[in-house]
Amino acid sequence: MVTSKNTNINILLYHQIGDAPESDTNLDCFCSSKEFHLQMAFLKNSEFTVITLREALDKILHKKVIDKNYVVLTFDDGCERFYDITFPILDSFNFPATVYPITGFLGDFLTKEGKSYPHLKILSRSMLIDLSKVGVEIGAHTVNHLRLTNVTEKDAEYQIKYSKEYLEQLLGTKIDSFSYPHGDYNREIIKIVKESGFTNGLTCKSGFAQDAQSIFEIPRKYITYFDTIENFIHKLY
Repeated sequence: MVTSKNTNINILLYHQIGDAPESDTNLDCFCSSKEFHLQMAFLKNSEFTVITLREALDKILHKKVIDKNYVVLTFDDGCERFYDITFPILDSFNFPATVYPITGFLGDFLTKEGKSYPHLKILSRSMLIDLSKVGVEIGAHTVNHLRLTNVTEKDAEYQIKYSKEYLEQLLGTKIDSFSYPHGDYNREIIKIVKESGFTNGLTCKSGFAQDAQSIFEIPRKYITYFDTIENFIHKLY
């Protein structure tokens, strides 16, 4: 068992989990299922305790004593393979997770700037409902995965508010958490996120979660295709 003098909250950021990446896959957004299983096995047999995002944010927001090393598992975009590859692995370890699907592509292939990505199909509505029923927390990640600081205020409001409203109507539950696409945000975007009714916002900035500048600027640590189990463990400290 690895031990540490300090105790922290790590929120890990994943995207796609699969057997092998396609030729045009962004490797920073891919983790092999084999490595992912090794990472989860390490967490299960280490000093780290995997908790829900809600539990972690409660500790941060109310400045509770962080008496253990905690880990939160988050997955951006909502890749369909979460349903048949990632979740079964998580379930085998009894680990909770939070998924941030792109609502404009549910059940369809992601399209960016007119280009379709056939290897990146987003979870369907029925899959999201199933996952929500078994305890997977669902957050919002906009409608079209745009860089929010590059669009008009009106468009940013639509991307943020409608993704929340859509998921709440679909799942019949409140959607509290927002993940900034591309980690792109500024003060104006945070203001819209707050006014839309979200209680927290997750970034792509690396760091321990309890060191967040605000509850709408929560750091996460990116896990990529290049992270061996040794790199993975190093990132936790």
